[in-house]
Amino acid sequence: MKKLAFATVLGLMSSTAYAVEFDGSAGVVSNYVWRGATQSDGKPALQGSVGLTTEKGFYANAWGSQVDYGDDTTAEVDLTVGFSNDINEVVSYDIGYIKYSYTGDDVDFKDDAGEVFGTLGLGPVSGTIYRDMDNETSYYAGAVAISDIVEMPFDVGVFAGRNDNSDMDAGITLGNSFIDDKVNVSYSYTWSEADVEDSAHSLGIFYTF
Repeated sequence: MKKLAFATVLGLMSSTAYAVEFDGSAGVVSNYVWRGATQSDGKPALQGSVGLTTEKGFYANAWGSQVDYGDDTTAEVDLTVGFSNDINEVVSYDIGYIKYSYTGDDVDFKDDAGEVFGTLGLGPVSGTIYRDMDNETSYYAGAVAISDIVEMPFDVGVFAGRNDNSDMDAGITLGNSFIDDKVNVSYSYTWSEADVEDSAHSLGIFYTF
């Protein structure tokens, strides 16, 4: 029965393979910064992701990074499922759910934090609301792709975010791709109202596939 079920799954995957796109990335950052605060104690972190997207707009991916919180936690793994679509050439949206889990901590997977999110894009401008339904907290984020407005030799963007406590963070990102867009080099500077130490600068290099 197990062999039959496995063969059936393989058959379904092969019959729908034309409708699914797989991708991923692997690389390193000099500092893992999230929402204005370092998650790696200002030190380098290996990161990677794998995901799939259907032609209808449904997607799922797993993203992981090394972390350093000064305890036994060693890595963060985020699992995301969602749906995105372009309404027209200017307006787009993305809705989904993110599960944040960690290795080495004492929290069971079922008790790890999760957020629902919704993103609205208007050309180079986008805004996202993240909502933790268990803790009833929210985070509001916005971004502008400057290089989509003004022609530049590399990608430039600005971003800003705010939590329920009105703590703000903001910054700028610079990036460029090389070798048939397979290798991406980026830099980000983050300012945080909370003034978290070692959270300002991050340089990253990734290979995408």
